[in-house]
Amino acid sequence: MTTEERSAPETDAAERQMLEGWRDYHRATLAMKCEGLTDTRLREASVPPS
Repeated sequence: MTTEERSAPETDAAERQMLEGWRDYHRATLAMKCEGLTDTRLREASVPPS
């Protein structure tokens, strides 16, 4: 999986456009952080249950 370069969303856009921009920004961030992980690692809990 390759991710595109992420860019910060506009801060002076209409509300919906800004919300969609931030959503896409955070999705790209998550994809970048998960890139290269195996299926097993992706399914592993980040912390043990309490």
